[in-house]
Amino acid sequence: MNEKPNTNNRLRAAVKSVAAPPFLEARIRNSLRTERPGRRWLPRLIPAAAAIAVFAGFAVAYELGHLRLTVSSQESYIGSVSTHIATLMRVGLGDHIHCAVFRKYPTNPPTTEEFIEKMNPQYVGLIPIVRSQVPDNYRMMLAHQCSYHRRKFVHLSLMNDSNMLSLVITRKGDGESFSTEDMLPALVQAGIPMYQSSVQRFQMTAFETRDYLVYFISDLPKQQNTQLMLALGPKVKDFLVSEE
Repeated sequence: MNEKPNTNNRLRAAVKSVAAPPFLEARIRNSLRTERPGRRWLPRLIPAAAAIAVFAGFAVAYELGHLRLTVSSQESYIGSVSTHIATLMRVGLGDHIHCAVFRKYPTNPPTTEEFIEKMNPQYVGLIPIVRSQVPDNYRMMLAHQCSYHRRKFVHLSLMNDSNMLSLVITRKGDGESFSTEDMLPALVQAGIPMYQSSVQRFQMTAFETRDYLVYFISDLPKQQNTQLMLALGPKVKDFLVSEE
């Protein structure tokens, strides 16, 4: 009985969180300047354009809200994005979107120390590694083990005011290796071949050990994503190899 009011409340919050594109007003005003002066109806265009912008914002908010509220829409989105990248890259991206992007975070998430206390002891050492390499303005939002499509992951996710990034790790299945896919390493760091893909706003850099697939996924520019993985990669690999 309360499902519809809750849905409306979430949708209303989503609408309030979506602003009109910042370039829209400038584009409209530039178009007005190109018209001939003296037409009395021109000033009326600005309110009309603003109304269009609000409607566009509402449409975007509705779509995002709908994606967050229904499992089928989430799966549809992940599936549509995943078709544009190699099979093994889909493994990490799917968990990142499912577990981090679509998650509703608490207003006051746990502290790094609390995450350390709750993390599986086998992987707790990853938290200080990530914390030492990611800028201080990122707050840890996730540090746990999870599952997606019957596959287990170790997932650490951090956010600042503008961006989200994740370290996603999973054990290899039979025959899984980047070397067996039609992918060539984009670069090699400390003897580690690293593979890259991008789709929509997601940038991905990945590598493998004997037993693990490791992904660094973010909505950062490609160069920043790469730099962070280059800093994390050798330390994360050494840690995982010691666990193999």
